[in-house]
Amino acid sequence: MLFNSYDFVFLFFPLVLAGYGILKTYGQRFCDGVLKVNCADIFLLAASLVFYGWQSPGSVPVLLCSMAVNYGLFLLMEKSRHSRALLGAGLVFNIGALVGFKYAGGGVFLPLGISFFTFTQIAFLVESYKKTTGKVDIISYGLYVSFFPKIMQGPIALPGELFPQFAKKERRVSWEQIFRSFYLFILGLSKKVLLADTFGKAVDFGYTNLSALNTWDGLIVMLSYTLQLYFDFSGYCDMAMGIAGMLGFELPVNFRSPYKAANIIEFWKGWHITLTRFFTKYLYIPLGGNRKGRARTYLNCLLVFLVSGIWHGTGWQFIVWGMMHGVLYVLTRMWKDSVSEGGPFHSRRRTSWAITVRRGIGVLLTFLYVNVAWIFFRAPSVKEAIVLLQKICSFQFGRLNWSLAGCFNLDEFWYVIKVLKLDRWQSAHYILMMLIMAGGLSLVFFGRNALDVVKKAKPNIINTLIMTALLVWSILSFSGVSSFLYVNF
Repeated sequence: MLFNSYDFVFLFFPLVLAGYGILKTYGQRFCDGVLKVNCADIFLLAASLVFYGWQSPGSVPVLLCSMAVNYGLFLLMEKSRHSRALLGAGLVFNIGALVGFKYAGGGVFLPLGISFFTFTQIAFLVESYKKTTGKVDIISYGLYVSFFPKIMQGPIALPGELFPQFAKKERRVSWEQIFRSFYLFILGLSKKVLLADTFGKAVDFGYTNLSALNTWDGLIVMLSYTLQLYFDFSGYCDMAMGIAGMLGFELPVNFRSPYKAANIIEFWKGWHITLTRFFTKYLYIPLGGNRKGRARTYLNCLLVFLVSGIWHGTGWQFIVWGMMHGVLYVLTRMWKDSVSEGGPFHSRRRTSWAITVRRGIGVLLTFLYVNVAWIFFRAPSVKEAIVLLQKICSFQFGRLNWSLAGCFNLDEFWYVIKVLKLDRWQSAHYILMMLIMAGGLSLVFFGRNALDVVKKAKPNIINTLIMTALLVWSILSFSGVSSFLYVNF
């Protein structure tokens, strides 16, 4: 089941929200006093498993088996003197299962979200070994792993972020919180359905017809994927946080305007924040972090990006993507180290104007580099990524591909163009492509983060009208529904 589907919007989530609210409001005292169980959390756990199995029933046994093994190891670690060995066994089990399904299985069957629920359980075992989790009952653990807003694509929540919320007996949600969370969900839904899926049509056409592209076409395809991934991933994160918020939970922030970054280090502070945190805490620091000298620090950074590339996919193109980011990350860190120590790159005091120009250039160059790296991330192979790069660098400028431009001609907009009789203009076919591309770039570089928007939103007529318009428009666009990109990772 997807957030952007009729099943979820009109059936599943309304029932879950109502059922959970009723149990928390009217059934809590009976459940705690008579049944001695938390009925609301059991209901939410069951709903999460239904959500997970709706799209892939075969994935449920894998998830339950993984949860059973990891929770069993947790119980043993609580009582055993050999907790270190048990932790090692847990790491071998989880990483082995991930590698087995994702890399050694030949693509026959890949359980949904296995990368995310595996990392979630690794974090739990490590924190349990450090004695930071305390006592955890089976229901809370199951909900921590399978909570439906996050199981498919994260965020990768740490035990200390969710277990204290599960432990609260009173989780009252104000109407204002529901309003803002619903607003956040709608903003995320519109990002996905109205923007990401539109750019996705151009991307799919481009990679299917590489031989027919010229330089302009290649640039449009490259930029379209950069924007598709941005709105797809940020849209999911907004929806996940909005759904959790309406239920009274708070998920960690996973995405914060990464394309506004002036260098690659800033980029990774805003892109997939919880994955970066996971690798930092459970890979980079155990490798030595920055405690063993400058050279070892740089090597550890490269290893983290190598693992990140491998985590995202099996092809060599993902390793190339990871190393492109890793090498630039190390070079940027070396430059920053030199500046901080007064080396040859040490910068003198600059005026505010010079700082603004310098940052603007940094944002532009970083964005361009990330665009090129995304080509390898999206391409089916390194060979096809190189073909697209060759098309872009061939400097064969000509008329934009007619079919590529047609991917942007949404019916609701094209009808307006016809009414205004703009379709008689020779270049009318390209109007929507230019407008949608310009709109997407404007939101990326100048738009406010969705979280910042809803934090200040008030339940008034204007916001209600905006929400209604975006929701209706998005629902009417469900006919072209597509899965989220990061579900594949």
